[in-house]
Amino acid sequence: MFRITCRIAWASLARRGSRSLLVVLMIAMSLWGLLFLEGIYDGMTEQMISNAIRSDSGQISLFAAGYRQDPDLDRLISQTEEVGRLLDNDRRVRSHVQRLRQDGLAATAHYARSVTVFGVDLGAERAHGRLDRYLIAGAYDFGDRKKGVLLGARLADKLKVKIGGKLIVSAQNSAQEVAGVALTITGIVRANNMALDEAAVFIDMDKARELFMTPTGVSQICVILQDEQDIAALRQELQQRFPDLEVLRWDEIYPALLQGRVMMKGFNLVMSLLIFGVAGLGIFGVMVVSVLERLREFGIMLAIGTSFSRVRQIIFTESFILGATGYLAGSLLGGATLVYFYHHGLDLTVFSQGLQEFGMDAITYAVIRPQYFLTAFGAVMLATLVSVLIPLRLLKKSNPIEAINKV
Repeated sequence: MFRITCRIAWASLARRGSRSLLVVLMIAMSLWGLLFLEGIYDGMTEQMISNAIRSDSGQISLFAAGYRQDPDLDRLISQTEEVGRLLDNDRRVRSHVQRLRQDGLAATAHYARSVTVFGVDLGAERAHGRLDRYLIAGAYDFGDRKKGVLLGARLADKLKVKIGGKLIVSAQNSAQEVAGVALTITGIVRANNMALDEAAVFIDMDKARELFMTPTGVSQICVILQDEQDIAALRQELQQRFPDLEVLRWDEIYPALLQGRVMMKGFNLVMSLLIFGVAGLGIFGVMVVSVLERLREFGIMLAIGTSFSRVRQIIFTESFILGATGYLAGSLLGGATLVYFYHHGLDLTVFSQGLQEFGMDAITYAVIRPQYFLTAFGAVMLATLVSVLIPLRLLKKSNPIEAINKV
């Protein structure tokens, strides 16, 4: 019986092929647009989070107690060797780096800006967050005498400096005195992290210790894990092992980025509801017209003893075929588009200047998640079911004998 029901439903749709094809195309194109927007927008959000994690916070950051409230050189992490050994021996940890930082002033002959001075190990930063890939000018090097400096791109623009230019970096040291050092600009980096691009000055760790008069200790230890799912467990273990340190997740340091991820989930839900509306209206229109056109046909079927439940199955099957065909076509088209942009990225270089204002990359790589397709499938199937309720109600109210007598 089910095969007969499917054959009748398919024959009914085939008789109105152009109308059925139009509904399928409408669902498919709407679904394609939904999948494309979800993948691209989520890709933008995840790239912003990735940039923040790689260039600054890591997935887990360790600070001395009270450092976040008052970033002073008296509040440094002293257990650097112990923490380093623990992280080196933990298989869940992919990389970790130690940084020494202090607010200061960067000045040229004509301009001066407040900056954040980072003492770093370039080799460790390359392995940890691939800082060298953010280099847009110069060399990823501090020079033989370690008197080089890497600047954030926006800071370099404000100071109007170029590679090879001189820069005076001054900051308060641990003796509460202002110390300064003359450095040569060896590189300019753009991390698409506004805080770093606007104010970061990277100098050699040993040079920073000399400038700040801090022979031991670091301001921050950043950790990136092999699997994001291990963040909670490792954080808890570190907090238990080092109770005098603050152990924070990336989303506690950058809550706005977490909020952006939540907003994207809400956006995806709204778009799914729009797809539900488009699919529902399309199928509803087709089924209403189809039922009204075939009142005489259905009347004859009911008059010769066909149960209303069987007629209902035929109508539901027709709507399901329309919805499922549109979903499959849209999923294949949308999935292929996402795979392409996942590998090649969407080039938005023409908008790069505006995107950089928000810390976004000029080339956005799409994200592919199974829930895109599952949510879309649920929306289309729900629309398919809801859209035939009114046509069925109209049919049930019709009189089979009167329908037969209609010409």
